[in-house]
Amino acid sequence: MSIGLDQSLLIAALEGFEAQLARLEGQIAHVKSLSSGKKVKVAAPVVEAVAKVKGTRRKRREVSEEGRLRMAEAQKRRWEKARAGK
Repeated sequence: MSIGLDQSLLIAALEGFEAQLARLEGQIAHVKSLSSGKKVKVAAPVVEAVAKVKGTRRKRREVSEEGRLRMAEAQKRRWEKARAGK
């Protein structure tokens, strides 16, 4: 094995462990909030934790104008249906 491969393997392992740590810290905070009855601010989601480690953010999906209009109309129909049921 070359030094470069060893270094990249170590970096990948470190990123994975840091993501696991962030996830576990969030779960610990959640359990503590359940046991104390108080709301505790939970750590950032794993995706954001991994993004911080890598220095990049996950690319968001782009929705077309037509798609946004369809979603808005569907939401309006859902609200009308919910209001009619009351």
